[in-house]
Amino acid sequence: MIIYNMDQYILIIIFIIIILFYILCNNYIKYENFSNEYLYPIKGLSEICSKENLYPSYMPKSCYVNGKLNSYANCKCEDKEGNCKICYDTIKKDTGANIVYNADFS
Repeated sequence: MIIYNMDQYILIIIFIIIILFYILCNNYIKYENFSNEYLYPIKGLSEICSKENLYPSYMPKSCYVNGKLNSYANCKCEDKEGNCKICYDTIKKDTGANIVYNADFS
């Protein structure tokens, strides 16, 4: 049986603390915190689309309705062929200093 002295125990404890600190920091850096108001919710989308006999569009897709493309709005509901029928509101991004995009002026 190997008997460790106190210095070896302290080194092992410090090593374990360093590894735990590294794991916590690494997870914090990789964690994505979405606080973006331009991400659209998909909860309850099935009920909204089923009222119109459509299917929810869970994948990001540009709004293309009646031959008109609005690349600043995403598709909300689509038919069984995958054609967009209902879109989310158009994105208007204002950074405070200047407006990056406003669909009303284009």
